[in-house]
Amino acid sequence: MSYVLKSVILQGSCGNLSYELADIFIKNGVVENIDSSKIELSDISSDHFFVTPGFVNSHLHPNQLLDRRMLDEKSITDLLSAMHIVQQKTDEDRYHQAIFVLIDALKSGATSIYAIASKPEPVIRAFNDIGITGAISCFFNDVWEGEGNTPAQISLQEVERNFAEFFKANNKDVKIHIGSASILTASNELLKLFNDIAVRYNTKVNIHMSEGIDSVERCRQHRGTTPIRLLDQLGILNERWNLIHATTVDAEEIKIIARSGASVIHCPVSNAKTGVGIAPMLDFYKKGVNIAIGTDACSNNNTNNILNEAYFATLLHSAIHRDALVFNEEIIFEWLIPNGLKIIDSNRNGKIEVGERADLLIWSLKDPCFVPLHYGKFRSAFINNAPDAKPHTVILGGRKVIENYTFTGDLEKRATDAIDRWTKKGLYQEAPVSY
Repeated sequence: MSYVLKSVILQGSCGNLSYELADIFIKNGVVENIDSSKIELSDISSDHFFVTPGFVNSHLHPNQLLDRRMLDEKSITDLLSAMHIVQQKTDEDRYHQAIFVLIDALKSGATSIYAIASKPEPVIRAFNDIGITGAISCFFNDVWEGEGNTPAQISLQEVERNFAEFFKANNKDVKIHIGSASILTASNELLKLFNDIAVRYNTKVNIHMSEGIDSVERCRQHRGTTPIRLLDQLGILNERWNLIHATTVDAEEIKIIARSGASVIHCPVSNAKTGVGIAPMLDFYKKGVNIAIGTDACSNNNTNNILNEAYFATLLHSAIHRDALVFNEEIIFEWLIPNGLKIIDSNRNGKIEVGERADLLIWSLKDPCFVPLHYGKFRSAFINNAPDAKPHTVILGGRKVIENYTFTGDLEKRATDAIDRWTKKGLYQEAPVSY
């Protein structure tokens, strides 16, 4: 299939007020050619469309949609225990949840997604049916050192056998990674096995890390040290590890993470809502740690909007550091695109270039967030008008999956109808108020 995006606007190479008028030729899912010339800001009209690369949502739980609004106003301890309640869900139920959540994330511009799942098959199927790229981390637990309900566990002998089956779905567009819910759900032996598997399968490890004081203190109680120091002492913390949250780390641990080459995934909305604290992102940034952003889950965010996450991150860190420029627009876009692609282990560069996969966002300059039009600075709207900014069209691998803000085909409607049927049955098991 081939077609041309005619007379669209691209960001120029000379800053926020530099733009190009372009024809983008797309063939067989990739950008085949770009014909462009400079256009003056005064010549851009609201009839034009602005085209950008897609963003990366670097942490997303596709199978927690049914917890949305049911786990509000809970501490992280109560929330995690509630999530360990086994709901009466089939793989088909999980598939419909994943379809809905992935499409919801797409609508905010996330064309690549790093998902996690303890039952990954329905999520893999949903990725493939939508055509979205990214990575899926298969979670395994073998202990529980937390409070409340115990999560599903698996023996060490079963881990690699199961992962080997899941890894058969690994390809250049959807990577299969391994991990666990946290240090509290993975013994030292399992953590070492993760690293061994990551090396042998040339993949990555994804884990919730130091998510609040309680998690850190429980690790200290059961393992004799903090989570980051534990990974360091085991000799396994390296560039293959992606650390989610990392809100509760000290200066020495930040140095350990930076020295190891591990990445950190920032989820500020979830961290604020569950009261686990604010990750020291400026310290991570100054030490050269690779940073990306994720929305986490419908149970604790409750949105899947990656731009809203980026907006909140800029506000949060500007406030706590009393510096409006602590993380400028360019830094945030690094977190949203190239850093996220590194985390999911993609070989793409996240730019609109010849030979790159055509994962593109098309923004209507008629949208209110771009008014006044002739100020330019269109990319600022994606961050500072995040709740109002939505792509008009989303292209995945050259295929238009969202047009006029609406998902094409019937996948979304089928998923929504299936979710409504499940909830009407009254199957959801609510957790007690406290544990």
